[in-house]
Amino acid sequence: MKISWKKKILKGNNQDLLNYKNSITNKVSKKANLKIQRIRDFPNLILNDELSFFKTSRSGKLYLREVLIFANNEPIIYARTVFKKNLRHLTYIIKKLNENPLANIVFKKKTSRSNFIFSHVSSNHKLLKRLFSSGIPMVKVSGARRSNFECDGEKILLTEVFFKNINYFK
Repeated sequence: MKISWKKKILKGNNQDLLNYKNSITNKVSKKANLKIQRIRDFPNLILNDELSFFKTSRSGKLYLREVLIFANNEPIIYARTVFKKNLRHLTYIIKKLNENPLANIVFKKKTSRSNFIFSHVSSNHKLLKRLFSSGIPMVKVSGARRSNFECDGEKILLTEVFFKNINYFK
């Protein structure tokens, strides 16, 4: 099942946070106890649209970092960061993040961010089904957004899936 991306937010979704360009983790951490859980044992699955973004057909050429972001022990965001594996410096920096937000890199370095594209991702999407089957409690999805960053001339693709629980912390 392919994710269908659009330039505008679908009606009924929480537009405040989906359009928020700055660090959501910084914003939420002012209101709640924030925890970032890196998903290590989750089998890496590079999506077809991620492969085409990087103009490759081989997932082995890409590095994937997946995290779940919790606020007061409630899951609020599932985030996927994808970039080319041959970028050793970037791989080193992102691996060192461990349980820290990507914002520690993106908003502290001179990076340019693309406009967002949006989607409504059903809880029945294969990616979320795999996530929920790995022990994460099933929660309703509010929407998803995707953007990319350019850091030192290289692209970083960021996909964020927002869970309804995030509405308590806006």
